[in-house]
Amino acid sequence: MSQSAGTLQRLAYFLIIAVITVYIMVIGKFIIVPLVFAALLSIMVVPVSRFMERYIRWKVPAILLTFLAVLIPVSGIIMFFSYQLGDVIQNMPAITGNLKQTADTFFTWLEEHFGITRAQSWDWLRANFSTILESPLEFFRGGLTSSTTFLVNLLMVLIFMFFFLLYRGAIRNFILLQFRPAGREEGREILSQIQHLVRHYLYGLLTVILILAVLNSIGLLIIGVGYAVFWASLAAFLSIIPYIGTTLGGLLPFMYSVATAATWWQPAAVVILYVSIQQVEGNLITPYVVGSNVKINPFIAIISLIVGGVIWGLAGVILGIPIAAILKLIFDHTDALKPVGALMSRDLHEKEDVFLEQWDEDKHRISGFFSNDRDGADSK
Repeated sequence: MSQSAGTLQRLAYFLIIAVITVYIMVIGKFIIVPLVFAALLSIMVVPVSRFMERYIRWKVPAILLTFLAVLIPVSGIIMFFSYQLGDVIQNMPAITGNLKQTADTFFTWLEEHFGITRAQSWDWLRANFSTILESPLEFFRGGLTSSTTFLVNLLMVLIFMFFFLLYRGAIRNFILLQFRPAGREEGREILSQIQHLVRHYLYGLLTVILILAVLNSIGLLIIGVGYAVFWASLAAFLSIIPYIGTTLGGLLPFMYSVATAATWWQPAAVVILYVSIQQVEGNLITPYVVGSNVKINPFIAIISLIVGGVIWGLAGVILGIPIAAILKLIFDHTDALKPVGALMSRDLHEKEDVFLEQWDEDKHRISGFFSNDRDGADSK
């Protein structure tokens, strides 16, 4: 009886801590999200920092040079996008007007050729179509008006990155201190695997973005869509939002081509282009470039996107998959959570029997994580 009470008490403590943790993540996202981004990006640029430190004796100048080496190309990309975005926004009212005229023509054609009457739903759609089409403009305007918040978050990320790089040795040793001497080697292995996972995931993501930007640009230039490189690069960057990013990136050039093209074949060609590229990206590029590092199945990926979006919004959608991959890696090194790690694995459909064949022991059961017997095991 006392053992059951102790298990329930541990479970209650765990649930309370979990709820408090999620609550803190929600109300503290203003600082937690930049910290997470800074930690991941710091892991990514550590090789550059180490290269600088080989030739510069002092860490601070070496880190500042690392920042310059990274920020110069990024600043050039941001300036290019800002110039193109400003030009698109100036022309957006005319574009949305052309789109409304195109929509009116389309509804009239439906009414003449198919006898579709102007029911109340159609009238509402036509009356509100211009408002719907202007939503991208409002989105861009909202992004500009919130540029101060973006700059503050960017500054926080850069400051946090500087200190992560400066104190990375001390932070690593602090984390290792949390492991008992007998398990410290495993702790080093976990940290090494996390660094490898994050670094290769981010490098893979950049590779996918570059490939998509080139493919999109070539396709849009052949079709003859205006601002082809801008639309292509925007769709490539939106691909960091898993599953839906490429679709969102293809919607804007489609709407632009509908408003500016003299014939219908151009918008149709844009749709065919992005559908084809999305198929290639989803089935060939991303699985081979990024998928080999993030070994979680699509079901867990979708759950991580939803949970991340609920907690942190768009930032949570972007961070959801790498955080889930890191959690899986940690679970794989924890006896009681190894089955959970296997449940998250990408090849789950191929290891249906592994749970009963390999982990049918008390130490691998989740209930054992909350058992009083664990105290005796931990103290050994």
